[in-house]
Amino acid sequence: MQKIKILIVEDESIIAINLKETLKELGYEPCGVAPNRCKTMKLLEEGVIPDLILMDIYLKGPTTGIELARELKNTLPNVPVVFLTANSEISTIKKASETLAYGYILKPYKKSHLHAAIEVALEKSKDDTKKNHELDAAENINKTLSHQLELVKEQKSRTVKLKYGYLFDKQTEILYYGDEPVKLTKKETQIIKILCNSAGYNVSQEQIEYAIWQDEPAGYAAFRSVLFRLRNKLHKDLITTQNNTGYKIEII
Repeated sequence: MQKIKILIVEDESIIAINLKETLKELGYEPCGVAPNRCKTMKLLEEGVIPDLILMDIYLKGPTTGIELARELKNTLPNVPVVFLTANSEISTIKKASETLAYGYILKPYKKSHLHAAIEVALEKSKDDTKKNHELDAAENINKTLSHQLELVKEQKSRTVKLKYGYLFDKQTEILYYGDEPVKLTKKETQIIKILCNSAGYNVSQEQIEYAIWQDEPAGYAAFRSVLFRLRNKLHKDLITTQNNTGYKIEII
């Protein structure tokens, strides 16, 4: 079984050495020791990937352990940090809490307390990572479903599925038979458009005539001529006559 890798960030060399030996005794693998931010970042750049970081709150140098832990949250978001500190002041603990640390160990520490803190942090981090993955997965599923619903809505709103293998795209105003567009004249297309806007319902002859010839009446003969040519290009029952009062285009 692969050992848990722990990175030690501690500027007191004696404490760092003791920690390293204690971790080995507890069955962990110390994967590096760093006294400050610079050395920590160098180890990470060299490929060290810890499962947990033991971090001293007060490091020597311009960057404190709290600041470094906050920075590492961006590069190692799923690696838990357990703070080491000789300071038990509430204000210090509060600042450290803002980094979402997984535990605190007061110096001098007991081996049993160190072991417990590490195991609790690892278990809690594992649980949090699982929950985050589940949330991400759920969010991705929701996004996919929302996108699919939008596509379906858009498709439904812009297309009309007709009987006998026809489909009318209201956006492009093209009538398809299967995958092939049907060649229609402008007036023939207008009739299809008017009928599809009220697909499945009766549309009077007067409504169709007015939509095509808005400026002046075309007369029954002109309308019948356009309709006759249109019907000859389509399935004979796609456009049906409704009791001599109007016309209906048949939908699925």
